[in-house]
Amino acid sequence: MPTGKLREARSLNHREENVRLLDEYLLNMEAKNCSPHSITLYRSTIADFLDFMLGVSVAEVTHQEISEWLHFLKVRCMSKRTISSMLGALRSFYKYAELVGAVKDSPARLIESRGVPRSLPHWLSVAEMRKLIAAAENARDRTLIEFMWATGCRIAEVVGARIENINWHSRTVKVLGKGSKERLVPLSKEVAESLRAYLGKRETGAIFLSEQSGHGPRVQRGGVSRDRYGVWRGYWRETDARGKRAMQSVRLGDYEIATKEQAQEALTRHLAGKSIACPSDPDSAIDARSVRRILRELGAKAGIGKVTPHMLRHSFAAHLLEGGADLRTIQELLGHSSIITTQIYTHCTSVHLRETLEKAHPHWQEETHEEK
Repeated sequence: MPTGKLREARSLNHREENVRLLDEYLLNMEAKNCSPHSITLYRSTIADFLDFMLGVSVAEVTHQEISEWLHFLKVRCMSKRTISSMLGALRSFYKYAELVGAVKDSPARLIESRGVPRSLPHWLSVAEMRKLIAAAENARDRTLIEFMWATGCRIAEVVGARIENINWHSRTVKVLGKGSKERLVPLSKEVAESLRAYLGKRETGAIFLSEQSGHGPRVQRGGVSRDRYGVWRGYWRETDARGKRAMQSVRLGDYEIATKEQAQEALTRHLAGKSIACPSDPDSAIDARSVRRILRELGAKAGIGKVTPHMLRHSFAAHLLEGGADLRTIQELLGHSSIITTQIYTHCTSVHLRETLEKAHPHWQEETHEEK
């Protein structure tokens, strides 16, 4: 924990104003259409830092204390990549604090960022992709996998894709990417036909539906957490009129709520009457958690192992590059803002080419045998 020397001559009675600043920052993230996943991660990261500071005002925090927090994270056996991401979240929080005048100078600016080596992405071969599709037991799951492989869409773009944004004539679909940037994604003839068969007579709403769709709106549920100061908060997601999911929170109470069960009951009462489905869209879109579960289960069934949504995105890019597509085209199709992000796939194909040579060419087979 932070040293006593760093605590001298400072008050520890700033918990509420710190939490209030955090709430304002999270609302600002929502206003910028940041993903619910990012908002959840930033909330937990900054809340962890504020807990560590024991009520010292955000404006009085020093860079030494941020360094102590980072060391504390390391002691908790967090990876370098995770710690780097958490430091990035704290930098963003302090940048907002400077913007609104809560802090004069961000102490996070004095913390040196250490580069974390970027690991090569994992992707599936064409044969493995075929096995994954064949393992699907229903039209939705099969079309979902085909769509993700053929478009390279992010999971948020997949669950947010809507029928009214499909142009059947040009075989394109408009999706909302990072930073609320819209882009047109081409559809292959095979995927377009699969989509038509899966959608049937549906002309509006989410493309991919949850298992519960068609059985009436589900009761809105959420989770609760309590910080070290005794404040219980409830969290849940709501769907707005455009079908977009947004994280919501409410302060449930303090020490008058003794147990987590009581806090959950309080949240349930607060959410009474709310449903997950949007009133104008009775069909509930599939969520990201369900997509991950489907891929995980089908990967095991197909004998491939663990499969994640991003592996299908990586497969899309790697297969394009292996087929002769240039980086600029792949960058545009993936929706990358910088080609530097796209360049990592050149390393993937280099590894793939070497593995192919070792398996297929006599000289390389002899070399591999000698090394063993």
